[in-house]
Order: sequence, then C-alpha cells, then structure tokens
Amino acid sequence: MLSKRDFMDAVKRNIENFLPDDAYENVEISETVVVKMNDQKLHGLVIREKGSDAAPTFYMDDMFERYSQGEDLGSLMTELANQYSLAKDMPKPPEVDLSWDNVKDKLTVRLLEKKRNREFLSTMPYVSVGHGLAIIADINMGEDRGGDWRIAINNNVLESLGVDKERLFSDAMSNAKVYDPPTLVDMTSALFSQEKNNLLDKDEPIAPEDLSGMYVLTNSTGSLGAAALFYPDVKEKAAELMGSDYYILPSSVHEVILVPDNPSIDAKDLCKMVKEANRTVVEEKDILSDNVYHYSREDRRLDKVNDDTVRDSMVAEAR
Repeated sequence: MLSKRDFMDAVKRNIENFLPDDAYENVEISETVVVKMNDQKLHGLVIREKGSDAAPTFYMDDMFERYSQGEDLGSLMTELANQYSLAKDMPKPPEVDLSWDNVKDKLTVRLLEKKRNREFLSTMPYVSVGHGLAIIADINMGEDRGGDWRIAINNNVLESLGVDKERLFSDAMSNAKVYDPPTLVDMTSALFSQEKNNLLDKDEPIAPEDLSGMYVLTNSTGSLGAAALFYPDVKEKAAELMGSDYYILPSSVHEVILVPDNPSIDAKDLCKMVKEANRTVVEEKDILSDNVYHYSREDRRLDKVNDDTVRDSMVAEAR
C-alpha cells in the first residue's frame, strides 16, 4: 500500500501512459495544493497542454482514499485519463470580469472561525465580528455559471476591484441581505415540511403557544448561510419574534440553530451537543465553531458560552 506521497508520485509519473495518444506528447503535469475554508488542503494534479494558459486540475485526495480502500491504481488512473479527455473537449468557461461595476451587485458574505482558517485568511481581507469569528466577502457568480459558484475575494482580487476594504464590506453586507436573503424557520418545518414560511417576514411576535424549541437560521439557498446571523438587524428581529433571549448553536458554515432561552435550558448540554456534532456528523470542511453563543434581547449583545462559563446564574440575574 502506497503512502499518499508515493501515490501522488506514482500517478504523476505514470498518468501519461493512460492518456490518449494525441495527448501523450503534448502535456505538462504538475502538482498543486489549494487551501480551502477551515484550512483544508486539496492536493491536485494540473494537466496542461503545452502553450496553453488554462488547464484542468484533478484533485487526488478522494482518489487516494478510494485506493486506500482497495481500488486498483491502474483503474483509478484510467478514470482520471477519461476525466481529462472530457475536460479537454469541454468549451472553456468565459473569463470572469472582475471590474467593480460587474461584481458590486454580486457581492455576498460568508462566516468562519479565525483559528480554523489562519492560512485561508492570510491572503484575504476580512472583518472580525467578535468571539473569534470573521466575515469574508464573496463574488457570487451563480447566475453566470449556473449554480452556487463563488469567488472568495483575496487581496489580489480586492486590488483589481479598485476599492478599499471598507467599501467592499459595506456593499457586500448590504447586498447579501438582498442577494442571499436570510430565512428563519422552526426546526420541524426545516426537516419535514415542503412549505417553509420565513418567520423573518412576520411583523408580529410568534404566539407563545406556537413557539418552537429550535429555529434554523440560514440564507435562501442554504449555502454558507451561517453569515445571515450578522446581516443587519437579523439578531434583533429574531429576538423580537421569539420574545426572549436565545442561544446560537453553530450547526455548520451553512446554518445556525437558535434556541429560545428558558430556565430548562442547560448551557453545558448545548456546548456538548455542538462539540459532539462537529466530531461525528459535520464534515470538517463545514465546521463553523465548537462554541455556543448567547444573544441578550435587552442588551442587544452577543456573548460566547464556554464549558467553563455557565450563563445560568447570569440569565437568572437578568430576569
């Protein structure tokens, strides 16, 4: 069984033998490492036609996992060669116009934890929103590329846009509420109902008899929707709807769960729940944070809840 390093070397050294005859003498193969959110590193091979600027990248991590589980190396390289043939014959996507006029209405934001993203954030402008969390700006090219296809704005892209960081995030945050509007639904509806009424559209508080134990806050697409928590006025509106303080459980980078505060809630149990889910259910690339947060309706304040900092007495005093 080859190690991952040896596996990469073997594929790089031998893949030319699996390519079509017309490609064998006309390609250059190199390695690349791409740092994704939560500092996840994807290892890829770039197969480039000589003289071409554009080249497809084929990530090896899943392929190595399949090899580790017993799949034949030759079969995997045959599959990779077939993928290259398909990619080679596909029309090239149009170049992305990164002028400010073209992207300013496509800006949106995503939420992440700084300590999980030290390398990812090292080349990006970001705004700290407290408690170790940060917002970065994206260009959502979904309408142009047919899906939720985003460009995370790094320092080089920001320079090409010709605006400063303050303008970028001011416009991105304002635009996100329109482009990726926030949604709040009770957990039962989120899991089982086809019709998901957005409670943020309500003007009146939820009737006490209709209150749920959990609410899911995300955006309209459900992709990278945890950032909706920091949209203008969303935290405040959620508190008014529920008529109470609430806890925030970072389910993933795609959504957060709001739990109305009441005397039966044990903050330690919530902390354990989030940590256990992050270890057993949530994919590493999608983890937002192990922390639980608490929002005070009266103070309009967001605090972090730790295992060592139980809010029960503080909440009791506030009441």
